[in-house]
Amino acid sequence: MRQQGDITLQDACNLYTLDNKARGLSASTIASYEKKMAFFVAWCIDERITMLHEITPIHLRKFLVAIQERDLSNRYQVNLAKTVKTFFNYCVRDELLAETPFAKVRIPKQKKKILPSFTAEQVKALVKACRNPRDLAICHVLLDSGLRASELLGLNVGDVDMRTGTVAVKDGKGGKDRVTYIGSKTQKVVYQYLLERGKPIGEAPLFVSLTSGNRLTLFGLAQLMERLRLATGVACCTAHTFRRTFAIACLRNGMNIYVLARLMGHVDIIVLKQYLDLIDDDTHASHKRHGPADNWRL
Repeated sequence: MRQQGDITLQDACNLYTLDNKARGLSASTIASYEKKMAFFVAWCIDERITMLHEITPIHLRKFLVAIQERDLSNRYQVNLAKTVKTFFNYCVRDELLAETPFAKVRIPKQKKKILPSFTAEQVKALVKACRNPRDLAICHVLLDSGLRASELLGLNVGDVDMRTGTVAVKDGKGGKDRVTYIGSKTQKVVYQYLLERGKPIGEAPLFVSLTSGNRLTLFGLAQLMERLRLATGVACCTAHTFRRTFAIACLRNGMNIYVLARLMGHVDIIVLKQYLDLIDDDTHASHKRHGPADNWRL
């Protein structure tokens, strides 16, 4: 009878992948986990470790040091460590190990780095650079809804209520459905784009390729972002920068952070809390400009 830990590391990884599939994780999430675990397995093989039970806290600390010495971003290092930790938690849960060697190992801290959002002037420049109604509609929807790129591309015409501005996101990150919204200006831009297409309805893709007429792909969206970057000189022109701009603008305008998390499809407010530092800087700077005691020269 097989004892706990009496299994190869690779076989344990294969079981971990099957467990993730059984739990209904998205294909992209599963692929990401597999890639990170392959990285870990390759390192273990270099260390002449092939069996699951051979891995100790010392090995894990050596692994964390090894990835710090590589040309990997801090964020990727942290995500890699978290994936390996989750793998060992699975091994304990599925009784492949009695306890996790990660119990006494600390994950490296993630450096706080808030990536830039667009300014109002940059958004105006990007909108002005749009060549056609479709590109204009894409920019408006990304800015006004907080959608992820994959969620935007997955929208059908029937998912957007042109009367209320309700946007039904189906099978978003984590396979979850949710609702977000677009304002009246964006509704008008989208409606004009649909009029140009002959008013498609129902299950027709909301955004399509201008050449093939098929649903727009991630590659096609990336090409649009690159065209806008070259036309305007606006750096970091990506769909995610639009999403980040939506979040920061909503917080600056006083939106409750928990409401914002629901609109954006976050399970908690951890990611959004980092943006609050920006808002604190705004309020501090505003006080310096407008505080009565200093500005009235009492």
